[in-house]
Amino acid sequence: AAETELRKLRKMTEQAPAYGITRSWLEVISSLPWSKETGVEATAVAMAEARAVLDEEHSGLDKVKDRIIEYLAVRRLRPEARPPILCFIGPPGVGKTTLARSIAKVLARPFQRISLGGVRDEADVRGHRRTYIAS
Repeated sequence: AAETELRKLRKMTEQAPAYGITRSWLEVISSLPWSKETGVEATAVAMAEARAVLDEEHSGLDKVKDRIIEYLAVRRLRPEARPPILCFIGPPGVGKTTLARSIAKVLARPFQRISLGGVRDEADVRGHRRTYIAS
């Protein structure tokens, strides 16, 4: 896909509406650590262990923890499926970041926090914004 986008970019003029977005996308894609792998997959996660980690690190929040366990269970049953993006919304100090850290701990993956200030919708996060140019 990246090679196709690069060919398209070479044919575009710098004044084209999609030029900046395509170039930014290619820069992001090329900067990703493609050869780096992380720990265990969701298929190896024990649901009881995941629940224990969440209960240990967070009191209350039962509905949120149930939804996280549900998310992990679906990933375990269908590892080939495209996982949804989990989006935690709420005022400062309610535990959004610590919940995300707990999920990373359960999955044995590094935790990376990104700020999504100014993001209008999911298409910006998933990279689909380019689909709507000039439509």
